[in-house]
Amino acid sequence: MMKIDKCVVRHRSVSIAHAVKTAFAEMTERHALFIEIVDTDGVSGVAESWVNFPTWAWAERIAAFEQGIFPYFRGKAVDSIETTMAQAYKDFSGPAHQAGTIGPLIQALSAMELALWDIQAQRAKLPLSKLWFEQPHDRIRLYASGINSPLPLDLVDAHMQAGVQLFKLKLGFGDAIDRYNLNTLKQHVGEHAKVAVDVNRGWSFEQALEWLPMLAGLDIQWLEEPLSRNDEHRLGELRRLSPIPISGGENQLMADEEHWTQTLALPLDILQPDITKYTMPSFALNLLKADLGGKRVVPHFLGSAIGQAASLHYAAGCPEGLCEWDINRNQLRTDILTTPFDIVDGCIAIPERHGLGWRLSAN
Repeated sequence: MMKIDKCVVRHRSVSIAHAVKTAFAEMTERHALFIEIVDTDGVSGVAESWVNFPTWAWAERIAAFEQGIFPYFRGKAVDSIETTMAQAYKDFSGPAHQAGTIGPLIQALSAMELALWDIQAQRAKLPLSKLWFEQPHDRIRLYASGINSPLPLDLVDAHMQAGVQLFKLKLGFGDAIDRYNLNTLKQHVGEHAKVAVDVNRGWSFEQALEWLPMLAGLDIQWLEEPLSRNDEHRLGELRRLSPIPISGGENQLMADEEHWTQTLALPLDILQPDITKYTMPSFALNLLKADLGGKRVVPHFLGSAIGQAASLHYAAGCPEGLCEWDINRNQLRTDILTTPFDIVDGCIAIPERHGLGWRLSAN
């Protein structure tokens, strides 16, 4: 059993030269929100809460932690992390439903849970992946994402030279631009790598149907979140007609039994939970034990260093051992760890250090 003594939240931001664009918005600067929990024995756990959108999400999240979440957890004895977090969600979900803020609540509680798991793994003297799984992968294959117009072909080349063999292109910017970018990327990587695409809920059902033959002809590995929110009710129909796998899940809430039932029923070939965003880590772990009817699980992540580290540990328990890696330059991923990530043969090795294994630098 552990007892929570201190809780701290820290915000960091950096400007970026190459905006990260999606069909619905773009990031012109990077924000990261980290929390630290210290137990009464002085063991410290860290985690990241997703704050990519909207631009003020980080400020609201700080208020949520300092005014609600931290006071609730300080002094709390934790015997079972899953039980503690289930009760926390139950206690906070009423007001969050009333305010329409269930998503931000899950983003905050997911960080709290990840920090607790970091502490528990350190206390058990195990890497987080070995606390979670009996036989985790020790090296995680990466697929590079966040690729948008203008295409950063220099970064594509650098990642291919590092051994990355799968690149995910963002679509949803208009058919002409999308076709140009897709053809250009496919020609550029040639036989050296595969390509997947992410529409970020940017297409109508009819538009998606028009694209299917072209995507199949280009050997696209999966089509991610193709349909707009207005047309998502037709996702099952699209999946039945699609010759390529349909993926999604980063925007599926997963924090209670109702969410669980909805997730298992999703008409998807590939589930992409994000344990810093809308999927509580305990639910993501249980997902790997469930009967998924042949669905693959490939974790989603696009954020900063600590969330990336946690996602790598989770990917270590997924059958494919495959995890998302934002191709764009990001100082909040490269410059803030005491031991940087190292890509070798397209993989990142899970360290044997206890807990998360990667720690924030003091600066």
